[in-house]
Amino acid sequence: MTDSKSHTIDTATGKEAPAEISEERVLNIFTEIAEQYERFNRSSSFHQDHKWLDRLVELAPITSSSRILDVAGGTGEVTFAICRKAHPAHILLTDYTPAMLEVAKRRIAAGDARSVNVDTQVVDAQVVDAQKMPFEDNSFDVVTMAYGIRNMPDRMAALREIRRVLVPGGTACILEFSTPPRPVERAFYNLYLKWGIPAWGQHYTGKREDFVYLADSIKAFPAQEEFCDMLRAAGFGHVAYENLAFGAVAIHTAVK
Repeated sequence: MTDSKSHTIDTATGKEAPAEISEERVLNIFTEIAEQYERFNRSSSFHQDHKWLDRLVELAPITSSSRILDVAGGTGEVTFAICRKAHPAHILLTDYTPAMLEVAKRRIAAGDARSVNVDTQVVDAQVVDAQKMPFEDNSFDVVTMAYGIRNMPDRMAALREIRRVLVPGGTACILEFSTPPRPVERAFYNLYLKWGIPAWGQHYTGKREDFVYLADSIKAFPAQEEFCDMLRAAGFGHVAYENLAFGAVAIHTAVK
């Protein structure tokens, strides 16, 4: 089982390194690509990203009274999927990068955060470092996160913080790129990470190197079972995952 003690890594390699290396890089990269982030996700996933987010919402036990924390929520894609499909009482959309949240706030103002059936705004946005969150214990019923945990240099700290702010019995739902279990699909996926992701990034932003990092961070992220061990080491129970896209993407669920 993964050691429960925190240690910081270089998120591009998975090797131990000072947190500042990854934090500064992530802040710079996502500031630069914030305006094109959604279009990049749509194209690079071959328009599958909305299906993955919808499945994340289906697996989250959200009710009309749920208080939800969306961690590393970026430009709001998870939050807006929740608004469309689940109609909770409130969502707090958070991200480490202010520029990403600025895009989300414009979308909130334009009405993207309105529930399909309830013409009220249920979303607030706040800049937050998920590795040290400014919230009270037992504050949220559900915590969601997509494509965020792999960019955090102290992942165990983030997972423990997520558990801390959940109510007893609350659920964490984490969507992340992962490792296809079958060799042939894994080989094709690795080729796509090496060549396809940087090419899409060059097309949309002209910043190929930013997307070389994103591909490297995906390859360095723990496979499904290892990440399950990390969740258990953080104190979660009922840990499970569901593979999507042949295992290139996985949704992990865990209960406090």
